[in-house]
Amino acid sequence: MLPITSFLSCTEPIDQLECFSTRQKHHAKTYVTGLVAASNKTVQGISNHVLPAKSERALNKFLTEYDWDENQLNRERLELLQQANETRWTSEGVVIIDDTFTHKVGEHIPNAGKFYDYTVPGYIWGQNLIYALYADEKTTYPLGFRLYEKDAQRRVELAIELVDELSEIGVPADTYLFDTSYCSEEFVMCLETYGKEWVSAVKSNARVSYGGERIRVDALGKRIDIVPRTISSETYHIWTQKRDVSRLGEVKLLITEKEPNEEGEASVKYIVSNKIDAPASHLIELYAMRWRVETVFRDTKQDLGLGDCELRHAAGASRHWHLLMLAYSLLKLGAADSALGTILAHASSLRNDIKRSFRESVQNLLSWALNSPDRSTDELMHQIEGMFV
Repeated sequence: MLPITSFLSCTEPIDQLECFSTRQKHHAKTYVTGLVAASNKTVQGISNHVLPAKSERALNKFLTEYDWDENQLNRERLELLQQANETRWTSEGVVIIDDTFTHKVGEHIPNAGKFYDYTVPGYIWGQNLIYALYADEKTTYPLGFRLYEKDAQRRVELAIELVDELSEIGVPADTYLFDTSYCSEEFVMCLETYGKEWVSAVKSNARVSYGGERIRVDALGKRIDIVPRTISSETYHIWTQKRDVSRLGEVKLLITEKEPNEEGEASVKYIVSNKIDAPASHLIELYAMRWRVETVFRDTKQDLGLGDCELRHAAGASRHWHLLMLAYSLLKLGAADSALGTILAHASSLRNDIKRSFRESVQNLLSWALNSPDRSTDELMHQIEGMFV
């Protein structure tokens, strides 16, 4: 069970949301509190563990039957994040496009299918979610998502939908980061139509013009001389030039190899960008920010129930993920407003945020006990019970 003393006050911004009625705000607070605090983050688990929820049926109806607009919720959630300096987006931030898998067991789960998950590695049965996230030196949080459905839209098409949505919302980040899955002519043309810069990895078999011929980029890597550079305390061996890369046109091409790890394996990356004049160090630092998404995926899976929704109702599952993004955002806002805001802003994950919040709660409890020697044991136990669900 996770402590929720600090989080309960974090649900107060839900009262500002116009997408919910008064009754729906009550259910929203219950649900997002359960996503943070309950050990079992299914509808049943939340209704059993989070007071004042009385009925599993009421939460089910909130997800599947009640009339509220999840797209409006997402816009209002992002508006809430703009109210705090620590979470306010700027043009200097980046948007990261990436996808993740949730493992499932039932065949009737919405859009579940067989996918290859490189983190296993191997094939899994589950759902595939494409996310857009905002990141800068202060914060990281989700902007929106799409659920991939086989034999419907391609992942790149869903990513383009997200770019269109973020442009309509007004996300000001000038740079987009993504990996080889989205590095295509179609996607970069969409970004450049909106005047965006981008940095991506390219596959090793991508063709590049060099020496009057078209060769694979990994073959080019064997011909060129690389130069050691220290970037963010790490040594990279780098080669970079402006080159014509297949289906991307003239881009900045960066071949970078990190120092071998303990197993003696070197990490080679082929990075491309339309930031033609950017120095290699800047491109490497930008591309490294793409890994912020791994922290978000880990946090939401381990601590917020990203893959725990068991609803067979497609709209209900979508609402679960929107409420999860709301819970994540409220935690970010709570961290920014707390006395430990500076420390929490640099925490590596939500798990660290929650641990630190719990420590703060324990410190407050001890201070209360030491300064109130005449309090009864019953009063002390009442304070302790308030720390847990």
